[in-house]
Amino acid sequence: MSEAEGAPLPAGLRGWIEGAAGGRVVKSVSHHEGASRSAWNVDVACDGGPRPLFVLQDKREGGGSARDAVVLRALASSGVPVPEVVAADEARSAILLSRLPGRSDFPAAEVPEAQQEKAAAHLMTLTAKLHALDPRSLDIPHLALPETPEECAQGTIAQARGAANALGDAADPFFTFALDWLDANVPSKVDRFSLVHSDMGPGNFLYEAGRVTGIVDWEVAHYGDPMEDLAAIAIRDMATPIGSLPRRFEEYAKASGRPVDLARVHYYRALVLVRNSLMIGLGLAHPTEATDVEEMTMYQTLLVRAAALVLCDNLGIDRPAPAGPIDDRVETEREDAAALLGVEPSTLPDAGAIDAALREALSRADGSGEARRADFARYFARRMHRLGEERKALLGPLFERLPQPLVAQ
Repeated sequence: MSEAEGAPLPAGLRGWIEGAAGGRVVKSVSHHEGASRSAWNVDVACDGGPRPLFVLQDKREGGGSARDAVVLRALASSGVPVPEVVAADEARSAILLSRLPGRSDFPAAEVPEAQQEKAAAHLMTLTAKLHALDPRSLDIPHLALPETPEECAQGTIAQARGAANALGDAADPFFTFALDWLDANVPSKVDRFSLVHSDMGPGNFLYEAGRVTGIVDWEVAHYGDPMEDLAAIAIRDMATPIGSLPRRFEEYAKASGRPVDLARVHYYRALVLVRNSLMIGLGLAHPTEATDVEEMTMYQTLLVRAAALVLCDNLGIDRPAPAGPIDDRVETEREDAAALLGVEPSTLPDAGAIDAALREALSRADGSGEARRADFARYFARRMHRLGEERKALLGPLFERLPQPLVAQ
């Protein structure tokens, strides 16, 4: 594809790339965009021949690409394969990287299953290698080591609460319930503090011939509990299957020499799902011209439904069954919420009244007892199943993708 056929580079970015790479941009192809950054594959003609590069630019303020560049430079000689940082420009919110060999679409129908299994196993080995790095050996000034195990989760909870507060009444009452539970059940144990990618898994690594050639997208990396990365892999598995999670975790345990703490993986899976659902919601509330609202709504629906289901897992209760076809979702919500709250359905005339009643009940600590928490968790899981059913056409094949149970091999 020529540059004319693809999305053009923004004004000013071409000259910066040419100056940094020492050649002329002869081709650029818009790469599939994420929620926070735009990307292009760029070919630069240099005296020594063509130079394949990759450029990322933030869609909004926040410094994601600048953080990514610092982490990539710190990992350059670590043994964890990452792209080389050719240049970074904080004013442009952009980074220019070497373009690694391999493909990012995992799994791919045309790649033999045996090779995909080898690549997935290699990812677990590299994840263990990442977690074994001594944080004191890494030059990442914007990151600080947690002082207590609780701090590994508390920063993410604070980020999620900030997003929920910014959304106000537009945030589903489920998030109030979920964040209160997550806050009250922060893990008080961690084996070690490690550099955590925090979005590890399919889509964020390149592979070929059964090997991972590079791990990318380090903008949300931080020091924390290694179990968070296993939770992230379990989350990404919903949209892009990575195979048997018990097998993947066994491979990680073998490579790391440490057992996998499934209870902490359970917790972090719920926490990251809640955080990511809220962050996507914040992006949808303030979309840019580049925001694909339909795609982001699809992913948010997938994640919030999963969040409600894995919260049931954390509470040790069975997940409610999928909703099935619904004639009138608001009427079904009214009856279900009324039964939960012990009120007459007529007192909940519309969706706004239902949400307000739920928030009022939660503010009274109505869901604080163990049995009552279970009632609320089941209700919110049914509620999110109904949301998924309503958006079934939007979800497409992802409608069937529920989070894998986390069990020992």
